[in-house]
Amino acid sequence: MSDPPVGSVHAEAIALLDQFDSVLDRLQALDLTALTEDATIEVLRRQVRCERRVPSVRHALVAEVQARAIPATKRCRTTGAFLRTLLNVSNGEGAQWARDARELVGKRSLSTGEELPPPLPEVAAAVRDGGISTVHARLIADTILRETPAAVSYETRARGEARLVRTARVSDPARLARACQDFLDRVDPDGSLGTDHERTHKRDFTIGRQGRDGMYPVRGRLDPETGALINAAISPLSAPQPSKTQPDLRTAGQRRHDAIAEIARRALAGGLPTRHGLPGTMLVTVALTDLERRTGHASTFHGGRLPVRDLLRMAADLKVIPVVMDCDGQVLHFGEEQRLATTAQRLALAVTDQGCTYPDCDVPAVWSQSAHGEPFATSRRTGIDDLALLCGYHHHVLDNQQWTIQRIKGRIWLTPPPWVDPDRRPRTNEYFKPLDEDVG
Repeated sequence: MSDPPVGSVHAEAIALLDQFDSVLDRLQALDLTALTEDATIEVLRRQVRCERRVPSVRHALVAEVQARAIPATKRCRTTGAFLRTLLNVSNGEGAQWARDARELVGKRSLSTGEELPPPLPEVAAAVRDGGISTVHARLIADTILRETPAAVSYETRARGEARLVRTARVSDPARLARACQDFLDRVDPDGSLGTDHERTHKRDFTIGRQGRDGMYPVRGRLDPETGALINAAISPLSAPQPSKTQPDLRTAGQRRHDAIAEIARRALAGGLPTRHGLPGTMLVTVALTDLERRTGHASTFHGGRLPVRDLLRMAADLKVIPVVMDCDGQVLHFGEEQRLATTAQRLALAVTDQGCTYPDCDVPAVWSQSAHGEPFATSRRTGIDDLALLCGYHHHVLDNQQWTIQRIKGRIWLTPPPWVDPDRRPRTNEYFKPLDEDVG
């Protein structure tokens, strides 16, 4: 790139950024251990204030990028995509920078050339002077521009913005969030001002990127109808499931998590509609050595990782098709669904077991899964004597704790591992089938 012409705005901007870099170099080189306690506090306060001012320059630059339609000229679909390519930021961060620019930078009228104020002038001014952080600014923007119903007047919004900025200047984000909620409660105390269209526009559900521990973060907002449906579906499935000897040790949050998993299992087991030629089936790839050792991870066609032990447990009762790969990545076997219980077998299990076969569990057959007594990977059998009904929770418990399952004269007996019962005495569930029924 050629040097900018002397005296141009470009040259001045580059010169100022060079000075900024130089100042940062000098600050980083300072021996801060020589500061007194009071001096350390003062310098830290000044440094943070300066740091909070920096995003206002970025806002103006990103606003120029958008005003000039630069992303389109660079064949990028959105400003966020352009920023991701240019600056190696994430999709979400690039999109948020683009939103910040739209909300905190004024525009010039195309018809009159008049400079128009930004949608949030008070917030923009506070960011420019370093009085509030980016977190503060985004909380206020969400409240005024997205949470406040359209029926609320411009004057009320402006007064609310000014009041929230005053709060942000002397408060941490948590206290500001409470002030934002208080503002919304006052302008729309019974929630009646928001239209169905506004509520529908706010709906969102996102499953985030899988973490190193295999867990998925979840965030979202449900519209009133969906929230009611989810609560109604989760409520009966998230009730505690204690036994006669032990309480259900799961937290309320863990029980709700397991209830959602159960709902998903039932949806897959019941069949989901085809989408773009792909049925409602979980397709996974797994290395032959991992499958034989019951270790390692399988890969789902949604891009996630799944421990092999969980894959084998799930595949007993769901439409899970394993694609087994050799060490060179070649397909050895494209699994079929023969490992699944047939409809006739499911009906037979419902008659014989009547419900979950874990001792004292009261989950009925319609809410239970067909589980292999011996893992299908080793037995290669899915006969009626190889199967038992287990609810989703106890299916997981038994698999992780390595219980053994046997069907003797039509009744399922569960043998615990030694650490649960050193004598390994078999147990059976008498909730649905009292032992007296087997006599004679």
